[in-house]
Amino acid sequence: MSAEKKPWPKVGKRGDKKFYVDCGTIDGKRRSYTRSTKAAAELLAEQIRRRETKIGKDSAKLTQDNLNDAVRALGLLGDSGHTLTTAVAFMLEHGAGEGGSVTVRELYDAYVQDRIDNHRSSETLRDIRCRLGAFARDFGDKPAHEVTKITLADWMRTQNGGAVSKGNIRRHLSGLFSFALKRDNVRHNPAMALTTPTVKKDRRPPVLTLSGARKLMNTAAEHEPAMVPYFVLALFAGIRPSEVERLDWSAIDWERQEVFIGAQESKTGNERYTSLQPNALEWLLPHRQDTGPVHYSRREYRTVREKSAVQWGHDILRHTYGSMHLAAFRNAGDTAEQMGHGTNSSLLFKHYRRAVREADAVKYWEIRLEVSGGKVLKFSQGA
Repeated sequence: MSAEKKPWPKVGKRGDKKFYVDCGTIDGKRRSYTRSTKAAAELLAEQIRRRETKIGKDSAKLTQDNLNDAVRALGLLGDSGHTLTTAVAFMLEHGAGEGGSVTVRELYDAYVQDRIDNHRSSETLRDIRCRLGAFARDFGDKPAHEVTKITLADWMRTQNGGAVSKGNIRRHLSGLFSFALKRDNVRHNPAMALTTPTVKKDRRPPVLTLSGARKLMNTAAEHEPAMVPYFVLALFAGIRPSEVERLDWSAIDWERQEVFIGAQESKTGNERYTSLQPNALEWLLPHRQDTGPVHYSRREYRTVREKSAVQWGHDILRHTYGSMHLAAFRNAGDTAEQMGHGTNSSLLFKHYRRAVREADAVKYWEIRLEVSGGKVLKFSQGA
């Protein structure tokens, strides 16, 4: 070693197998590091010497204004326990980027508009507004770059819902701050540090019972008849509720007994055909139109749900279709294709299928509307 090297850090032996690098007292604390070999300890000591030498050379270049600024900054830190270095590092990590400071509300509005400009589906936009709308309301005027992982974690704990719902919120928050990062409004994405909620592997998808499906259709026919086609296409054709909302009557081919889901209506952007079973056709015929949107009203939808008093669950109409179709027709590939999964039956079994009795599934496709003299009386209870 060169005689010109500083006395610190000092390399010494600690026990039979350890070597230490003693850096002396720094900021009132003794600093030392341990390495398993002498060579590793000497290498670390040399690296520290070089770093200290560079700091010494750089400090000699400081102007009086630089020194005055440092003194003022240290005065602001006071007895906080933070050094000027840690304070600057925090500011650089959490401060606004070159894109400037924006509020959470401004960021949210820009994010939604960007999704619209990039032709995201109406379902995706609705999901973004649902998941992030509350966040934008709660933190509207707060600068986006001041939102930390602790801010997000504390807010997430106040939100209702289970692991799946919380996971979706985390995903949308990550998308929002990734967008902010690309615009250089923030220097990092705080949502990436959030823990992903664990979804229980034995979680079963909710499905309507046979009697529940009958009750739901009977309630729709009795109280909100205009909503009957909506529930028929969701329950007996497996069409996603959001896709039904975008569907036009002209998409139904009555002769071929099928519905065409175009790219504009499809959630995935992939067009497909789905078959209409005889009972579905009978339910639809009294409401048949050549063109025009299939009727949907959130208020009427809610009325049917509440008056039917059936036990509800997320995506329950589609889960019911998938489970009943598979149990009755025993063709996983066909069920998956009808639901828009191609022939990916593994996705069907993982997310949309629940074991139901074959006898109940057969009766499910026999739920029919009884008509007498052109007037709807009630629906059949099946075999």
